[in-house]
Amino acid sequence: MLGNFTDMVRIRVIIVVLGLTKAEATAARPSLLDEFKQRDWLTRVSASWDASRGGLAVTLDYEGNDATLSGEAILDEVRDCVVSCLQASTDISFEIAESSFTSVA
Repeated sequence: MLGNFTDMVRIRVIIVVLGLTKAEATAARPSLLDEFKQRDWLTRVSASWDASRGGLAVTLDYEGNDATLSGEAILDEVRDCVVSCLQASTDISFEIAESSFTSVA
């Protein structure tokens, strides 16, 4: 049986930051992860270079009940963190690569 519609679930979002070099992404990673720690509503945060996507992949879990809307909302949070931590030599852009429900365990 499905739970109450207002119940929140965990949503996993992967956002790829494009326009960075691997060196820029690697250098900024510690500051970026520290910035995410200031946002305790974001959990299971990781950031790593994703060669197949050609950018920095930021993966995190977020509480919500709509994977599409939560993905779009979390994009603003990721953008704020990235802009405050990265000194990119080129223009950067953001792409929601995945937004899906995940288990709480």
